Amino acid sequence: MIFPALLLVLAPAPACRPVQSERIYGRDLALALPAFSPLAPDLELGFAPAPGGQRVFHPAELRRIALANHIEGAAGISADVCFAWPMAVPARQDILAAMKQTLKGRNARIEIVNQSLLPAPNGQLVFPSSGLCGFSAEPVIWRGYVLYGVNRRFSIWARARVLVSESRLVATGTLTAGEPVRADQVRVDPYDGPLSRQDPIVDLKDAMGMVARFDIPAGTLLVKNMLDKPEEVERGDTVEVIVETASTHIEAQGVAEQAGRTGAVITVHNAKTGRKFRARVEAKDQVLVVPGGPAGLVAEESKS
Repeated sequence: MIFPALLLVLAPAPACRPVQSERIYGRDLALALPAFSPLAPDLELGFAPAPGGQRVFHPAELRRIALANHIEGAAGISADVCFAWPMAVPARQDILAAMKQTLKGRNARIEIVNQSLLPAPNGQLVFPSSGLCGFSAEPVIWRGYVLYGVNRRFSIWARARVLVSESRLVATGTLTAGEPVRADQVRVDPYDGPLSRQDPIVDLKDAMGMVARFDIPAGTLLVKNMLDKPEEVERGDTVEVIVETASTHIEAQGVAEQAGRTGAVITVHNAKTGRKFRARVEAKDQVLVVPGGPAGLVAEESKS
């Protein structure tokens, strides 16, 4: 004899309808039950479940929704409606493609040894370089995620051996802090091996015109955080000042009291009146003042 409770356990669960956002809407329910087609498509009916879970609308709840929205014929509803994220174990070739995208242009050789077998929601696979848990010729853990819904992330991982073949820049002489890098101060060396903890500079053009953030001795492998863009405005520079309002465009000259790169907010003064104001660096020796704008760009009188 099979007990009723055992029959309930063995009965197959109803197939869930897929969700693609953080909420379940009227349009989702209408696809599951055509009787709900009169519902407003954007009517929010509740939150979607977490990946791997289910959101079940039982008959009593469905009848309440129908009654609240003046939908006829709901009295006969007797079955549940289930919603869930479509889930699957990420394919190894898709993981490999995501890793290669991160290392695009670096002639990467990647061998995936194993991976997470936990089903994940459908979405874009991302393996950022910051997810690498080690730097070795041996396989290391690389943590990534599935981007799904509206900027939601589901964590995944893989264990992989990662090698690159590329050029790397080495200083042939001392690079002085604040001075632009010249072609005769660096050399290009070939490299074949595991990734480095810091991002190396692999192209000569990425170093030319940049300035050293501190003194760099000869023989140093150059990495990206050693160099910076030069200041577009130096302290004491004469700069073109642009003032824009809804109905006005004025151009004048001023003197920078601070140095700054594009996007930085600096203090500038009018050489004739002494009036000081805050302005945003737009380009080489050019700043923009927006009266009443954000980031303290309101003009201020100089103190006597």
